[in-house]
Amino acid sequence: MRLAVAVFTAVLGLAAAVAAQQPPVLIKELTVEGNRRVQEAVILGRVKSAIGAIFNPAQLSEDVRAVFALGFFDDVQLKIEDFEGGVKVGFVVVERPFVRDVDFVGNKHVSTNELQDKIDLKLGSVYNPVDVQRARERMKEHYESEGYFEVQITPDIEKFADGDVKVVFTINEGRQMKIEEIVIRGNRGLTDKQIKNAMATQERQYWILRGTVQRQRLDEDVDRILQLYNDHGYIQARVESHDVTVDREKARVTINIVVVEGSQHHVASVGFTGVTLVPESEVRRQVKLKAGDVFSRSALRDSVKSIEDLYSNIGRASAEVNPKLDVQPESKIAILFEVSEGPTVYVERINIAGNVRSQDKILRRELQMAEGEIFTLRKLQRSKQRLTNLGYFEKVEVNTAPGSDKTKIVVNIDVTERPTGLFSIGGGFSSADGILGTIDLSQNNFLGRGWLATIKIRAGANIQQGQLSFTEPWLFDRPLAAGFDLFSTQRQFLEYDYRTLGGGLRLSHPFEEFWRWHLGYRLTQDDILHVKNPQDSFLRDEEGTHITSLVSGTVGRDSRDSIQTPSKGGQLAWSTELAGLGGDHHYSKTTLFMTYFQPVWFGHIMSGRAEGGYGFGFGDERLPVFERFFLGGPNSIRSFKTRQISPTDEFGTRIGGTSEVLGNIEYLIPLPFDIRLAAFFDIGNVYGFKTKFDLTELRKAAGGGIRWVSPFGAIRVDYGFNLDRRPGEKAANFHFSVGSPF
Repeated sequence: MRLAVAVFTAVLGLAAAVAAQQPPVLIKELTVEGNRRVQEAVILGRVKSAIGAIFNPAQLSEDVRAVFALGFFDDVQLKIEDFEGGVKVGFVVVERPFVRDVDFVGNKHVSTNELQDKIDLKLGSVYNPVDVQRARERMKEHYESEGYFEVQITPDIEKFADGDVKVVFTINEGRQMKIEEIVIRGNRGLTDKQIKNAMATQERQYWILRGTVQRQRLDEDVDRILQLYNDHGYIQARVESHDVTVDREKARVTINIVVVEGSQHHVASVGFTGVTLVPESEVRRQVKLKAGDVFSRSALRDSVKSIEDLYSNIGRASAEVNPKLDVQPESKIAILFEVSEGPTVYVERINIAGNVRSQDKILRRELQMAEGEIFTLRKLQRSKQRLTNLGYFEKVEVNTAPGSDKTKIVVNIDVTERPTGLFSIGGGFSSADGILGTIDLSQNNFLGRGWLATIKIRAGANIQQGQLSFTEPWLFDRPLAAGFDLFSTQRQFLEYDYRTLGGGLRLSHPFEEFWRWHLGYRLTQDDILHVKNPQDSFLRDEEGTHITSLVSGTVGRDSRDSIQTPSKGGQLAWSTELAGLGGDHHYSKTTLFMTYFQPVWFGHIMSGRAEGGYGFGFGDERLPVFERFFLGGPNSIRSFKTRQISPTDEFGTRIGGTSEVLGNIEYLIPLPFDIRLAAFFDIGNVYGFKTKFDLTELRKAAGGGIRWVSPFGAIRVDYGFNLDRRPGEKAANFHFSVGSPF
């Protein structure tokens, strides 16, 4: 700050005059000069001298400092003049220039938007050379973090006519330095390979390309190395140093990491205190460490969480587990888990946020807990699973917070809604039905009340199908799902054409955990027409129009963690249909269906399905051909086309069977972008009508495929090989379909 000597001389002289005369000199006016952008009120707002106050040079000196401290000015001076029997005090300011524009020149590998995010230099801010240099250093650090150690950044200032400035950063990025080698020193207990595998910084990317250096990632690698050592019993290990050596001639860097390991520790003993509510043996089963094991901090943390989860599942969510470590001679560690079991915890409040369209009650009715009930972790996890499986939300986040005291807990549920309506007109292809034209209109959360309404139309060379469905999942505000279906289907098979028109009513209700019963009634008019072989007496007996009236019942269990992309859990369903309450057909049909999904390692999933079915007609009636069992196709034995596995009559016509068995095993490998690779094995057969039931007579297939959860639904491509090929059969078959195989 510069203050003119003449101004201070005048102030001092006037001060002497004030001291020698009476009455005292008063401030008659306060003014500001030289300000263009900064409002006068902002400046005077920092001034304590006021109109009508006694002229005080010491206070004015403080006022000058306060105005300068605003940071908007290069210079602040005082101007004192006689005015109406007192004095007029003026603050003469010289504003700093404002930053009107910021530009980057020469940047190619780092975008301008990215550089703007890295600096704290905003348009309209006061120009400060210190801020410009700070921005330069932050950009240089960012470039070096991406491996550009040769970068040169030069800031320049261009002035506008009104005094404002444009800041231009001229950038010479130089070469991106690749990693020549990562050198580990000081390690004896762990190999170089173990340490390098734990690091995010890698010498090679995709096995071919050299890696690059990112300083933040390298700093995080220090923590990863320490965690690796701690998980192998080296609790005193430390990274002595990590640095980067640059070879500018080769444009290569060498990363040097020096570790100090210390001794490896083993578990001497595992003990517990404070355990009274559950058997100690049950608590001990939650511990991932036992005497003689190499000590691991990750295993210790997992053990603490497992014990806390155990208590949470018996209503003691406030239980605290504190592991005490006693380091003993000979590199031994005694572990003592101090358990504070705490009181029974109740749900004090459930907060739901993020549901804009969906009514609050359709979320609350899916929760497995209510306010005032005992809180358990299992109920919390099951509630999240049920909300996710509704399909209304892209994201469901569930967490807890302490309540008003230790006996209460607050449950917070935050959802992000997804569009639940679908209208599409398009086409597709299925290896079973060929080319299809489609019209879909559906709403899974109609009017935000959870209603499911659907209209589907399919038309292709071999199939014409229309369906109208409606489901109320909570009839009378009870977990009683009710709905109806109206449908019409025409399908052309190789042997005959089939047409059905009808409707059905549905009821279902959950019971116990994961279980549900279903009841249904269906009335259809079924037509078998255009039998291709008029000499086939078997199918001629089926030809014509028939009315089918049937009731059905199902008991099922579904514990899958996700309906679209399950990774654990499974399904069990036992179904029976009984036709004969009026109509032309009298038969019974029963199926049993089981699936299971189990994560194995690296996110890979092993899944399996087993299915069996049996049907028969009453009296002299046969099971109708449209209710018989066929195998082959994308959802059964994938080395055959749809319906190719079936008993045949004397004319070689596939007429379907009265019983079936089917088994599938899949090994799934998740990839990015919701893609999964699959390897599968299928086995099964169909029996009946002169084909004797024989479990040693089974058809087998193996192959591979790709699954993709696309925005239009789950898409599958499979290629199955025939493992027991017979004369006239193809060696393999290709399948393209939509939906999950099981």
